[in-house]
Amino acid sequence: MGNRCVITTEKDLRQKGLGVYLHRNGGLASVRGFTEYCRLRGFAAPDKSSYGYSRLCQVIGNFMGADGSSIGIGKVEELDTDNGDNGTYILNGWKIIARRYFTGKEQDDYPLMDFLETLDSVQPETHRLGDEMIACLMHHGKVISDVSWNYGYELQRRERDGLSCGPFREGSFYSSNGNNSIIRILEKPEWDAVIEIDGHRVTVPRFVWRDGSESLLFTDRYGMSRQVNSEQEVVP
Repeated sequence: MGNRCVITTEKDLRQKGLGVYLHRNGGLASVRGFTEYCRLRGFAAPDKSSYGYSRLCQVIGNFMGADGSSIGIGKVEELDTDNGDNGTYILNGWKIIARRYFTGKEQDDYPLMDFLETLDSVQPETHRLGDEMIACLMHHGKVISDVSWNYGYELQRRERDGLSCGPFREGSFYSSNGNNSIIRILEKPEWDAVIEIDGHRVTVPRFVWRDGSESLLFTDRYGMSRQVNSEQEVVP
């Protein structure tokens, strides 16, 4: 016996496609954590790309270890969908939208943030988001690709180049990526920043990197989304 489940998509159910079988950690709290972590990492979902199941299995496998029996992948019709434990979860994107073959009592839940932080801690070191970045992304409803095109690469580059990147400094000026906008940091409430740009005071999302540096996102005068990093301090 285990704590079994199957994870699949609407499309794969209709077309007798693929699914993922978990022998343990099949409860709603775990599966919701696995899929939400994949969303935060910006992975293409299984109903959009063949890479989706691979990334899901990679994240879960890093968490469960390599005992050889905890996770499997195959055609839905050949998996233990009516397993007597947690049944079958159906995804649309990375969101659980339905569930089949489950009539039991839901297991005791545990906080999603705690699970996400634990899950992050067992991923390869260069792929980890860090607790504060996870909290920022969740708070603002973003994914890591909204903050950086290649988060792991940027962290490695800073370390390689010996850059000591601190947080934004209130009262200081910073240049944006992609244009000549200059912003000034006025205040830093939790997970936000109050900035001055083009004579206007606005509140924008702020994100804390694993190395202690920070980024923020704002909309410029042309309606384009721009990013500013705390390493881009300038003298106006």
